[in-house]
Amino acid sequence: MLIKQDLWLARCAALGFLVFLLAPWVLPSNKIYHQLIIALLWLPALLSLFRQDLRPNWRLPECWLYLLFSVWVLVVIALQGTPEHLGKAKLPLYVGLSFVGIWLASRNEYWSVEQLLFFAALLGGLGAAYSWLEFYWLQGYGLGSRLSAHGLWDTPIPAAHAVGALAILGALLLPNLRQARHYWLLFLLVGLSSIGFMLFLISSQTRGVWIALLATLLFVCVIDLKRQHIFLLLLVFAVLLAIFLINADFLLQRGASYRPQLWRGGIDLIRQNPIMGLGFDTYHIKIPELASSFKHPHNLFLDIGVRLGLIGLALFMLLWGCAAWRGWRHRQEPLGKALLALLVFSSVSLLTDGIGLWLKPNAEWFVTWLPLAISLILAGREHAVADGSAYRL
Repeated sequence: MLIKQDLWLARCAALGFLVFLLAPWVLPSNKIYHQLIIALLWLPALLSLFRQDLRPNWRLPECWLYLLFSVWVLVVIALQGTPEHLGKAKLPLYVGLSFVGIWLASRNEYWSVEQLLFFAALLGGLGAAYSWLEFYWLQGYGLGSRLSAHGLWDTPIPAAHAVGALAILGALLLPNLRQARHYWLLFLLVGLSSIGFMLFLISSQTRGVWIALLATLLFVCVIDLKRQHIFLLLLVFAVLLAIFLINADFLLQRGASYRPQLWRGGIDLIRQNPIMGLGFDTYHIKIPELASSFKHPHNLFLDIGVRLGLIGLALFMLLWGCAAWRGWRHRQEPLGKALLALLVFSSVSLLTDGIGLWLKPNAEWFVTWLPLAISLILAGREHAVADGSAYRL
């Protein structure tokens, strides 16, 4: 059992986890966001490392795969990096502390990680609704303008990634409303939140996210054919059809946005540097049709290959695949099903965009590191059941 001091660490980490999930809607600067994460999530995580019963079991596949991946990143930085890039060496530590902090948050005695994620999704939907109203009503932008979120998520594509991830988690971790104490209030909040998610994701005009959401719904219907899942799928098809009939250009505008050319450029860079990659050097992919260039291939997996070589890409895909395997083993549980759905959404959406893994906490963490943290929690629960541990993870 956890002693009282340890419970305070877990409660603090749970608060830090909610800050990570929700604070970007209301904070004025990334500096404050990162400082709160350091104080409320990373510091408790660091303190928990001195307690064997609080830290994750390093023998879990998720742990040693991440350690191998981090070691390779440090090797690339050491061999390929310039002196100004040496500061990047701390980034794998930040991600690792985030994993430990989210693990620790799941150990608090008041809220399960499912409840924390659903609560974040519920408020996130309300934040999405407010962002839509603020952008089009208070700021006066036309309905054809591309929406970005209120607060820190002021870039449309990363914001759509984060909002889409929250929407999926909320839908698959939705509790039985009829058993809730305040049924009608919760039903109203869920309804408003759902409307907020729908308006935000449509108005973000991010087709990669639309395709990812559709792929996720199809996947969920395949592994768990329920009436509510079919209803959601039909609702998405109906919304897309209505948009197409009203204004087809809204769905088809910007064509393929030069994604095939960007992907070819990324593959060419990997071929030129297949082992070590380019490290953290800035690179450009030229698009002759535009007489311009881009700083990344708009595909996270290709970007990993360009920066870390095929070895780094293989290690990351092993880590990603381990999370998928973990989710599949727990697909009958709400959190396992949510993890699988989030991995499908993340994988498809990151094929068309993704600004990179090694940045400080931002919207992209919802589709990169958050699924891996959930996988670690499921691994810990499985290990605790196998060991007959008394405490709840």
